[in-house]
Amino acid sequence: MKNKNKNKIWIWLTLIILVILGAIGGKRYMDMKTQEKDYQDGIAIIQNYVSDYLVKNYEGIEKIDWQGIGVEYRSSPIHGGSLFGNYVDTDVKVFVTEDKYFTMNFLLTDETDYDSDLKKYVKLDSLNSENVDSTISMEIRNAKKEFNNEAEIIVFGGIKKSNIGSMNSKVNYNLELHELKY
Repeated sequence: MKNKNKNKIWIWLTLIILVILGAIGGKRYMDMKTQEKDYQDGIAIIQNYVSDYLVKNYEGIEKIDWQGIGVEYRSSPIHGGSLFGNYVDTDVKVFVTEDKYFTMNFLLTDETDYDSDLKKYVKLDSLNSENVDSTISMEIRNAKKEFNNEAEIIVFGGIKKSNIGSMNSKVNYNLELHELKY
């Protein structure tokens, strides 16, 4: 009879421990999913603003292809891994021909800010036309240097600021998360 009672106690203790571990793991998982959704909402602000600006203000763009959301998760030797990323970015490839493009990078913390009252990311003043224009100019110069060929220089010279825009360009949005690897 004593063994039977001991077995019941061990079974109940095991079940209680499993439930507690499941609840902790479930909470951690839900927190991570909430944080990922916040990152996606913040990056969507950037992708929508930049894509809209490029399509309306630059001619010579064939395609705008967003590369998803890169997250570098915090890792501490003392506290271990974190659910929250300390570096969240999105890259975009702006195609001027089918195979010629330049890349721009946007950081979540540079272009948006998390508003605790609204419980969401909001656009910062730094995400503006002047900064996007500056980034475009710099990346086109870098792309020309990378290709260093007269034909490529002419191709990249075809993208210019204009009221005509690139209304027929394709835009591929991507809000999938991936961990940044270095």
